[in-house]
Amino acid sequence: MKPLKTDLKKLKAISEIIKKSKTFFIAGHVKPDGDSLGSALALRSVLTRLGKNAAVYCADDVPPFLTFLKNSKTIKKSVKQSQKFDCAIILESVDFARMGNIIAKEQAKKIINIDHHSMFTSFGDVNYVFPNASSTAELVFSLFEYMKIKLTKDEADCLYTGIVTDTGRFQQLNTTAQAHTAAAKLLETGVKPEEICANVYGNVSLGSLKLLGLALLNIKTNFNGQFAYSVLTKDMFKQSGAQETETEGIINFLLSINGVKAACLFKEVDANSTKISFRSIKTFDVLDIAKRCGGGGHKTAAGCSLKQNVSQSVEYIKKILKGKINA
Repeated sequence: MKPLKTDLKKLKAISEIIKKSKTFFIAGHVKPDGDSLGSALALRSVLTRLGKNAAVYCADDVPPFLTFLKNSKTIKKSVKQSQKFDCAIILESVDFARMGNIIAKEQAKKIINIDHHSMFTSFGDVNYVFPNASSTAELVFSLFEYMKIKLTKDEADCLYTGIVTDTGRFQQLNTTAQAHTAAAKLLETGVKPEEICANVYGNVSLGSLKLLGLALLNIKTNFNGQFAYSVLTKDMFKQSGAQETETEGIINFLLSINGVKAACLFKEVDANSTKISFRSIKTFDVLDIAKRCGGGGHKTAAGCSLKQNVSQSVEYIKKILKGKINA
């Protein structure tokens, strides 16, 4: 995969910082996913092989379905305020705070920002942000290619996990020819897709399946069947025995309903706070809705949080949608 021509200067700048730096802080966003963790772990491994002192940090626990990734157990949660780094690499974060404020900017001499979301801030000394990329993992892979680094199988596993999860198993709108090219090259390194998918998608808990059942049982539709949504309450998590991180893929069932243009999954955080995930078909923009609620993401996959209870949040989103979906 050739690096994108418009980003060659940024790739050169990043590679120069890496060459000159000895100590590295690496972190993705809070509530980590396959893309942020896979990219971070691949970076840590490559930098370590280059003789650097690198560590991955994450404010939250690694989701169970990602613990198979090499060195996932070495991820740290905190940094001493006195600790300094030559370079901080922040992945898939709309701003510096999105990774959980584990360090202050002053603790890193240089900051590299790598992201693929259309909503971003240029908080880094180098901002390698390309919204048309499928994933941050794809961008990290392009950096390794630019630096002519041959990946190990474990590193390739991490990056492939990032690409496959952020494209929804190569089914979402952000699946591009370049994403497939990157995936193909990772397969040449020894990645076994069936093993990655078995770990990520085929190793679910009984509780998560019970939660899925409750979510599907409570599907509701509006606007002549063009909008589908379901609510996950605290009681439903307690009843099913599922962890709050085990909601992956539920919203895709809502969007698969015939005639549905947009889908929402509402998750009760507490009595006055609700987390919302959006999905839509390619002709319907849910990012615009997420932005209005202080969130972000992509045109067909976005999210936000509201300082309202679940019932109020549902009504608020329906009110916004009323002017966007033809009833």
